[in-house]
Amino acid sequence: MFEKICIKSKERGNENLDVSFLIDSMLFYGNIVVLVHKAELVILLKYFGEDFLKELIQSGRLTLRIRENILGSMIFDGDRYGIQLWAAQNETASGILYQAHREFVSNSAKNMKFSDELSKITEPFRYDTEIVDQIKSDFENEQLLKKLLPIYLTSQLPEFELPAQLEIGIVKDGSFGPFDAFSLKTNLDIKNYNTMSKKVKGDTHFDFNYSGFLLALSESKGDIFIASHFESELVTTTLYSDFINQQFEDIIQRRTNSQENLDLFGEYVLADCHSIGDAFIQGIITPKDLIGLLEKADKFREWLAKVPEDKSFIGEYYKESTRETFVDKLPVKATRFMIFEGIGITLDVMGAGGVGTAIGTGLSLIDEFFLDKLIKGWKPNHFIDDNLIPKTKKDK
Repeated sequence: MFEKICIKSKERGNENLDVSFLIDSMLFYGNIVVLVHKAELVILLKYFGEDFLKELIQSGRLTLRIRENILGSMIFDGDRYGIQLWAAQNETASGILYQAHREFVSNSAKNMKFSDELSKITEPFRYDTEIVDQIKSDFENEQLLKKLLPIYLTSQLPEFELPAQLEIGIVKDGSFGPFDAFSLKTNLDIKNYNTMSKKVKGDTHFDFNYSGFLLALSESKGDIFIASHFESELVTTTLYSDFINQQFEDIIQRRTNSQENLDLFGEYVLADCHSIGDAFIQGIITPKDLIGLLEKADKFREWLAKVPEDKSFIGEYYKESTRETFVDKLPVKATRFMIFEGIGITLDVMGAGGVGTAIGTGLSLIDEFFLDKLIKGWKPNHFIDDNLIPKTKKDK
């Protein structure tokens, strides 16, 4: 307990780093990491001065990591938005140290000396570029977005009444230069929101757009990366903390739902079967059987991937497996007659003479079920009933 803490942002008044909180943390935590850019460095120098700051770092009381890039949101024409990592051109940790020190001492030689000395006892920090792809993947999670947008709106304007059924979707909408552009589709009454905001906030009001929401979503994802990177507790803004809670809750809930669905599927659909894993371990199926089943399961997995997160897997499975097609509405004999004759006519037109009719008749004698599947189309139970169960069924 209280082994390590990483402070990214802890606001106090108009400053985005609460030095009082930082000092309090030194009493309890053995290792304190503070992520800083120029603004945070200026605050530290303001309260500690350069000599005491060096002492805190060298004594191991404080670890400084200089942020060389940050997450930012962009606004494009046509109410489109983007997310990207940003860094000033050729900006380095040593340059950031130099600029922060220059806020107090307008002497290049002294600024350079401070930068050189601090560079030896601090390290740079950069987000991995993959963080942007992770953020964009969250754009596709509508259930998560429906939880996060109300948190953001309430944090900005608690008085605003949200729609009873809030809808939100983020879709790729072209690009702007090298950046992907996204549009947000919601039923939020922005005009009403701005009217209320003007009334409540007065001179501090600004018209609402979604860039702040996307930035909060991005920063909270970045904060998860930071906590994982430093393997520590993380101090960040209240809004970002609330977003993180929802993201972890969403991950845990999705996994819980998935396992519950799999358990029900095993209980009701595969009740008399070994799991495919147990069947392999026990030698019931061979490596060749396993590869064959996995290959035949490709279409099943494609169907499964399209089942909405908020739907029951087993419910959708039964619905799709018992779905009636137009063929089911026709008399069986009439259906087969039409198809067989169709096959015969087609082959005859191609020059097969009466062979087409003979082939059609042969098909009806060889496999009555083949044609039914051909006409009705694939269903998820085809793989389960025809491939998986026969291979994994328990002996009575």
